[in-house]
Amino acid sequence: MSRELIWGPLDDKAVAVARALAMDAVQKVGNGHPGTAMSLAPVAYTLFQKFLRHDPSDPQWIGRDRFILSCGHSSLTLYIQLLFSGYGLTLEDLKAFRTWGSLTPGHPEFGHTDGVETTTGPLGQGVANAVGMAMAARYERGLLDPDAASGTSPFDHNIWVICSDGDLQEGVSAEASSLAGTQELGALKVIYDDNRISIEGDTHYAFTEDVSARYRAYGWNVIEVSAQSNGDVDRQALEIAMSAAVAEKKVPT
Repeated sequence: MSRELIWGPLDDKAVAVARALAMDAVQKVGNGHPGTAMSLAPVAYTLFQKFLRHDPSDPQWIGRDRFILSCGHSSLTLYIQLLFSGYGLTLEDLKAFRTWGSLTPGHPEFGHTDGVETTTGPLGQGVANAVGMAMAARYERGLLDPDAASGTSPFDHNIWVICSDGDLQEGVSAEASSLAGTQELGALKVIYDDNRISIEGDTHYAFTEDVSARYRAYGWNVIEVSAQSNGDVDRQALEIAMSAAVAEKKVPT
């Protein structure tokens, strides 16, 4: 897949604003998880602004890509991008984060906020949800639109996931990921935030396996993106990796 990769000053400013909003929302309510939302800001921004096929004016458009934030405790990662993208969330909604009756509960809730595709919170479950969505899209295409050329059917959408170390420690994600590889679900694109930090501290206390090797064994296409020397995301490398993920149609990435 050939596409022009551009990252400019406005993109940097948008990511900086996303990080500030994550800090401010948690500071205002007095609880929450700002760290992951801050570190994932460039990843979520790149996905929503440059890769995700969606229409904020029609959140139920059948041909949209699906996005699942499996690490649901980092709900601000999603809410801020919904704000940026025009899904109807406002700054006042972010100020009401984690308060009763708000559109921005502590974990994303399906049917409550436009742009939220599934309820997440139990770690690993979002990965499994995404596998189910990819299988459903394939089934629907075969049932309802079998003769469409590749890439022309509304059921040819991608299913994107952002997941954390905690997600991939869970058995439910392992079983579902193995199934995805066996079924060759090429529409599934998972971004794994391998920051080696958990709520208990460094993951080396409980999680030392080679996750990339495990997913290659499942039959996935694995692309590794190294951080910059300052620990932040390498934006250019991320865009190249995401472009390669979109181009891969045969197996999950």
